[in-house]
Amino acid sequence: MESTPSTGILAQRGFTLVEMMVVLAIIVIVTVIALLGQSSFNRSLVLTETAYTIAFSIRQAQFLGISGRTTNGTPDAGYGVHFENNQTSSYRMFADTSPTRTNNIQNAAVCPGRSVGTGQEAKPGDCIRNSSTEDVTTYTLNNGFKIARFCGIASNGTETCNGDITSLNISYLRPNTQSIIVGTRGGLRYLYSGARIHVTSPDGAAERCITVSKAGHVAVLMKGETSCP
Repeated sequence: MESTPSTGILAQRGFTLVEMMVVLAIIVIVTVIALLGQSSFNRSLVLTETAYTIAFSIRQAQFLGISGRTTNGTPDAGYGVHFENNQTSSYRMFADTSPTRTNNIQNAAVCPGRSVGTGQEAKPGDCIRNSSTEDVTTYTLNNGFKIARFCGIASNGTETCNGDITSLNISYLRPNTQSIIVGTRGGLRYLYSGARIHVTSPDGAAERCITVSKAGHVAVLMKGETSCP
């Protein structure tokens, strides 16, 4: 008797060219999305790190200012951080060693805490960076990150930003941790109750904000938060 072949064997077939192209297209799309997401995450991470570096610089100036150090032969000099209108990729820490102005009215209004004379209680300085001779460190922002703007904040909440002021100085003087925030323009000086520094990514799509209060509080905020519009 002859046996008949089994009909239960399934026929084998491969992928068609169209199916392979669809699979490859899906792989490419997923890879591109992953790479773009990673790039965006890395950019956000570096931007946040840059903002915290600026905040740490201000904290360091605060520490040095209340320590009563002698700098270049000048005792009890204050320390501060200086932002300038035409310097979007750098800022400076300075030692406020300039002679204190003898105009007591202007001193009290714009540069509180400074005093003329000699002795233990004499505190030199005029609350701003005057020249490169006062510079302690110059910080440079890399990879296209930049300081988009800086603003002085009045007691009523009004902001005055670069364009309306040419520089912003945040300084500290022993024994207080309070911030002395002074903006300058055209030889005039303006005392503020707070400050805000905005840092952006190279494409301007992401932003971080450093806020400084008169009480000496320093914080990093994200774009869109109430305190950092």
